[in-house]
Amino acid sequence: MTAERLAAIVILLGSAQYIRLARGYHGLTVADILGPSAYPYMIGGLMALMAVLLFIQSKPAETAGTFWGRHGRPALLAASIYAYIRLLDPLGFVLSTFAFILFGHLWLGERSWGRAAGLALGVTIALWYLFDRVFDLNLPSGFLGWPP
Repeated sequence: MTAERLAAIVILLGSAQYIRLARGYHGLTVADILGPSAYPYMIGGLMALMAVLLFIQSKPAETAGTFWGRHGRPALLAASIYAYIRLLDPLGFVLSTFAFILFGHLWLGERSWGRAAGLALGVTIALWYLFDRVFDLNLPSGFLGWPP
């Protein structure tokens, strides 16, 4: 089984779980015709549809190369996602997001440290501005206490 087909199966199972959990959302008013579960149903349905299409369009498995040679970078990126989640509170949003985006680009093949750092800085600032200033959400500030 190819990695694409395995990913399609995992995504399909995740979307089924997502849809199942969305069934628990109940509206507060009678006037709401669709209810709060309509949007999660649409997202879960699209996710399931894309997983089925990915499964159908995936290519036969290639036997050349080792597991880590074929899947090392994506596995490292998945581990970095876990590390990002765990370090978000202690390091804060700005530092952890910058590091995650920087190393994610480098691990996935970006050769220029300057380009990766510039992109990471720009995306981090844009996300911080969007969530902190526009949406007025309280982002973790970490041990430095920045941004206030």
